[in-house]
Amino acid sequence: MLTELSSRESLEKALGETTNDINTIYFPFSIRGFLEDAFPESPIRVFAYPIRGPRKYWFMIKDNEHIKPYCMIAQTAGTTLERRELYDCIREFRVRAFGSLDSNRAHLIIGKEELVKAYTCLMRNVVCDLEENNLNMELFYMNEKQCRMALNEQTPQPALPDGYYFDEVDPIIEGELINSTWQHAQDGDHEQTILSDTPICSSAKLLRLPSICVRHNGEPVAFEMVDPAGFFNNQFVFPEHRRRGIGAAIESKLVHRCVSLGMRPFKTVSRSNRSVLSATYTSPQWTQWKENDHPVVVIFQEWTVLNR
Repeated sequence: MLTELSSRESLEKALGETTNDINTIYFPFSIRGFLEDAFPESPIRVFAYPIRGPRKYWFMIKDNEHIKPYCMIAQTAGTTLERRELYDCIREFRVRAFGSLDSNRAHLIIGKEELVKAYTCLMRNVVCDLEENNLNMELFYMNEKQCRMALNEQTPQPALPDGYYFDEVDPIIEGELINSTWQHAQDGDHEQTILSDTPICSSAKLLRLPSICVRHNGEPVAFEMVDPAGFFNNQFVFPEHRRRGIGAAIESKLVHRCVSLGMRPFKTVSRSNRSVLSATYTSPQWTQWKENDHPVVVIFQEWTVLNR
């Protein structure tokens, strides 16, 4: 029922099919990174339905060696959701991605609310040793015009206050500090954020993916990075340096860096984070994902082993 896209040719085709659809925005970054071997600690498997013809459902598992796997589910724009068909696809995805339908392996599933709710319904019926925790998010992305503006030298950019300056993050010295400020950090994120020394290379987010920091008197006071799934991730300004426009400035700098590299910036903001939502709603830099003039809710659903 599902087809696994494992050949280079099929993944390159999937990259083209998912690039211009907001519904599949989390797929192109991961597929491109896999094809370019940009983040080998986070290999992916991509599945699609149906086997032939235009794709309707997309599934991906990023089996990161440091943290629990990310799973992503999406439905192509303009297709009709049929619940029995979707449930059957989810069942097959779980068997092929985790080895069995009732696998009790902890993981994270990301997708539109209605798709994740279907996943939840199936999980509650087949798995007894896991429990879920939902983080409801709104998604923002940059359209083509906004990307062009980000590269335009004439576009005004937020300035840093006197005494502050942009710099690169030192992954070895500052990786642990950055990870300690991340609200949603979990076991293994420190290793992913800093590096894993191998005989071939040092690897991790801060070495392989775009990031930026702001310093004051030589010390890091703010930073932001890109997650292996492509999301802008962990923007943080230390409390004593807030309300000075540093957060907006560092995000604009990271946007420029990502667009220059051919990336399409996107981020999620928790629905409970009203201050950041309000600022993002009015930002000319971001477009909110909406359907029928209503915000689309994206759920980050974490499945963890029950404490009995």
